[in-house]
Amino acid sequence: MKDAVRRLNVEYGFNLSDQEIDLVAKQAEEAALLFQPLFEVDITDITPLTKIDKRIKKTACARREKNEGTRPRRTDNR
Repeated sequence: MKDAVRRLNVEYGFNLSDQEIDLVAKQAEEAALLFQPLFEVDITDITPLTKIDKRIKKTACARREKNEGTRPRRTDNR
């Protein structure tokens, strides 16, 4: 795990000290142990709870949120 952290340190220029690399590697190993039972669950025959139906058009609210950044905002409190 330390080697992976060292590679990321060089690649992204984090400038981590050896002590920080050790700490990050230890935390990553603990997280891997924490999530290991999730990786062992077989969900190949389980249907997701939500499905995307591409036939449904976006609502006005969804379009408004998407376009929010392109329109000027009102500054007066009307």
